[in-house]
Amino acid sequence: MLTKKQKAVISYAREHGNKITKKEAMSLIDNHYCNGDKHVGDVLSRMVKASLLIRIKPGCFELGKGKRNKTTSIIFNQPDLFI
Repeated sequence: MLTKKQKAVISYAREHGNKITKKEAMSLIDNHYCNGDKHVGDVLSRMVKASLLIRIKPGCFELGKGKRNKTTSIIFNQPDLFI
């Protein structure tokens, strides 16, 4: 589920050639925080980790596919480590 901030970033990017900069994202997200630059950077980093955005270079992003490409492996028959 997308947050309100993530929806705003994605909508803006779709309207502007599927690209957005950190500076543009800062103007979209409320800056009621003491360190707004870090807060916006954290939001964008979480979006990159979730594959919603792709970091082209520092401060420049484009829309991703929105799927996590990492696979999870399950290890069976491991002894309990918390005995």
